Amino acid sequence: MKARHGAIVLAALGLLAAGFARATPAPEKSAGTKPPVATPNPFPPPPNRDSYFHSLLGNLSISAPADTLGAGEYETARRLFETGLFDSAAVGFQRFAVRFPRNLLVNDAIERVLLIRANREPGDEALKLYAHTLALRSAGLADSAAAAARSGLARFPGARIRYHWQFLLAEIARERGDHTDAIRFALLVADSTSKSRLAPYALKLAGDETVAMGDDPAKALRLYQALLERYPASPLAPPVRAQVMDLRKKLQL
Repeated sequence: MKARHGAIVLAALGLLAAGFARATPAPEKSAGTKPPVATPNPFPPPPNRDSYFHSLLGNLSISAPADTLGAGEYETARRLFETGLFDSAAVGFQRFAVRFPRNLLVNDAIERVLLIRANREPGDEALKLYAHTLALRSAGLADSAAAAARSGLARFPGARIRYHWQFLLAEIARERGDHTDAIRFALLVADSTSKSRLAPYALKLAGDETVAMGDDPAKALRLYQALLERYPASPLAPPVRAQVMDLRKKLQL
């Protein structure tokens, strides 16, 4: 299991490293020097790289043993991310995942690298504001984090990272017991047009909040069933199937 899991992580990090390598300028060479022979990439990217990364995350979520060794290295990379040093953070997350493939935070590390890769743009303004939002949340400043998320949505309404702000607002609303706002923001993320990797998590959050507020169980059932139909391979699918069975029993009583 350890060897298989390590191979999965190494493959994922090899592909991620290849994506970042494209942005690195080629070293200069003197005139007349014979160009070096390119070494084949041992981890050739598949046609749909993002889908492959997401499937890797799902596999890791299901099979990864729980371990906390190396958490300090993850925290170092997280702090780099939250201060806006994205290239250094990506390197740190990749190094952490390679060195500690059994750690509980490997999924999060790979997801952070995916987040950086998918949201880079000149100036990185939206990504920097999202990193600041996470820093506020990590510090326990939920109100300030929510304000930063709303500011980000107002300033960058078309940014791909808007779904992360919306999901964060859904989580904060859930923590406050504001079921209505939690469901509203979660459904924005879960919309089929968003194509966000957070969509299955948003569907589950919306379903859970529907149950928590005592609303019609049939509404929660529809949300859970949508998750199972749209994301059957999600690591959330097994527990959601159990919730569906429980709701169906209640509806039959």
